[in-house]
Amino acid sequence: MSSSSKAKKRKVTEATKPIDRLLDIMSHLRTHPEGCAWTQEQTHKSLTPYLIEEAYETADMIDQGKYDETLRDELGDLLLQIVFHAEIARERKSFNFDDVAQAIVDKLERRYPTILGDEPNTLKTPAEIDRRWEEIKAEERKKKGVRDDSSILDEISHALPALIRSAKLKGRAAKSGWEWPDVEMLLDKITEEVGELRHEIEAKKPDKEKIAAEFGDLMFMLVDFARWHGIDAEDALRITNNRFERRFRYMEQGLKKLGKDIKTSARAQRIALWDEAKKLEKKKK
Repeated sequence: MSSSSKAKKRKVTEATKPIDRLLDIMSHLRTHPEGCAWTQEQTHKSLTPYLIEEAYETADMIDQGKYDETLRDELGDLLLQIVFHAEIARERKSFNFDDVAQAIVDKLERRYPTILGDEPNTLKTPAEIDRRWEEIKAEERKKKGVRDDSSILDEISHALPALIRSAKLKGRAAKSGWEWPDVEMLLDKITEEVGELRHEIEAKKPDKEKIAAEFGDLMFMLVDFARWHGIDAEDALRITNNRFERRFRYMEQGLKKLGKDIKTSARAQRIALWDEAKKLEKKKK
């Protein structure tokens, strides 16, 4: 194929810096008559699932230890979502990408006055740093105007995944003094919740809503147990999910080698392969 017959790259920006080129390209896709019809019909709301998906895909790459160009590409996809939302806001004359960057710069300068400002650095321990951080956030909330019905839980988003939100709710409450005196009492509470769940399950006429409520209570206490020990419940469950998937795939492949179908294979065969997968994992550690 001759060079003259090759499709020419259309020049939509004169910018040289990658971030400026990205902003120009997004603007072109959104506003130019020959832009992208799908891109042009998107809104903040319609893009929300994509923003969440890209964030999770980025987290997945980190979880898999893929810190090379794979993570780079996922971070790029995540950045595209931020640029997309900023462009929509610019068109509405609300704010633009520079405003987004400036807002986080301003916040960091407020939150780190001893490092980025002129406040003397007298903070020596993580507890002192955390306490000062909360004081600064309280000052920010005060400037925004405090409602009569305001709460220390106000800034915890309802859109967070349930496990993360549970940990944040209890963590914030604990800072106000609403905390277990010791881990034994917390474990006793977990045992109590297991008993209440069992009671609802074993009822003569099990009520699905009551069972769900007790299950939720138990989940909340387990997340609190994780928080108490400095464990990220969401991360712990993600690791367990990945471990289950590895073992299940190993079992599937093992059955295929034996000419067996997983749906009709003997339970003993499945368990043997599952245990084999567990042993192999232990050897790799």
